[in-house]
Amino acid sequence: MNESRANVEPMRDQIRSQPAVLRALLERREEIADKIAAASGGTARGLRQIWAVGHGDSYFAPLAAADAFRQWTAVPYASMLAAEMAAYPPPGLGDGALVVVLSMSGGVGKSIAAARMARERQARVLAVTNTHGSALAEVAHETILLDITESSAFLSGTVTYTASVLVLLMIAALGGVPTAQAPSAIDVLATGIDGVATALASEAIVREWTATLAAAPVWYILGMGPQQATARYGAAKLVEVADMVAIPNETEEFFHEHHWVVRPGDPVVILAHDVPSRQRAAGAMAHLLELQIPTALIGDAEAVPSGIVRVRLPSVESCVSPLPAAVPLQWTAYWLSRARGLDPNLRSHLRESPRYTVSRKHR
Repeated sequence: MNESRANVEPMRDQIRSQPAVLRALLERREEIADKIAAASGGTARGLRQIWAVGHGDSYFAPLAAADAFRQWTAVPYASMLAAEMAAYPPPGLGDGALVVVLSMSGGVGKSIAAARMARERQARVLAVTNTHGSALAEVAHETILLDITESSAFLSGTVTYTASVLVLLMIAALGGVPTAQAPSAIDVLATGIDGVATALASEAIVREWTATLAAAPVWYILGMGPQQATARYGAAKLVEVADMVAIPNETEEFFHEHHWVVRPGDPVVILAHDVPSRQRAAGAMAHLLELQIPTALIGDAEAVPSGIVRVRLPSVESCVSPLPAAVPLQWTAYWLSRARGLDPNLRSHLRESPRYTVSRKHR
């Protein structure tokens, strides 16, 4: 592949654009705080419950943000699949509840149905989307528009995902009843964005590693705490971009489930971002080395055994760690797609598949 051509490829450009886009989004915090207050009926302090719902990346983002809500606001928070909320409305969904509905297209039917159901039950609805004048925005009380330029159609979500995570982290920091830690939350968010910029340098090592694994039948991605969401997001990118079977799991749970069927040719990626996850990763790496499983560690662990591919990330607060951790997985999907002879920008392996046509027909 010609290197100069790669530099202007849409997916690669989108990955590289993330620090600038996220910093610009953080600068909009006063506007976003006003949107949160308006969506909450004039003041976020009257909230009794916050739900965040969506599908695909727009569901992984609410999962990734849960730790920040626990740390930064006293308002109970829960994430749900939009279809589940529409079909099985949770108890307490009504006056005093805020439902954040995420959909980049603003046209996902199940997400719109969840927004309508929430409004019918007198809950307030805040839409997070990247599409002007979307059907979702018409249903919501207020809308936060990411306003991210998509340089090409049908790209897999990269910057829209990290931006969705950041918006939810900002809602945790700016909305609801703040805890004692909340005043420093914006600074913590800024360090998370700096971590995204640093994580871009992981491209070279990821490219080198994935070049040897194009024929791998299955990938596993493991994470703990908020990185369980990152593992799910990373697995989805491998499916969408590299046409690869990829299975996410909680790090410990992997050894109770898929460990029994993992083979020496199946790569395992472990996410480690804090003391508990680093401690568990140490045992997991030793275990996988003994089984001769190709393994990579993404994180800030100090000691990594010989034979494990190390993808370094800066140390950041646990609640913002999903921001930088998403980047090496984006590079993994991009370069694995290339190694498999696919085009990560066009994703013609999906668009030209009957699975895509049938999916859109029955969605």
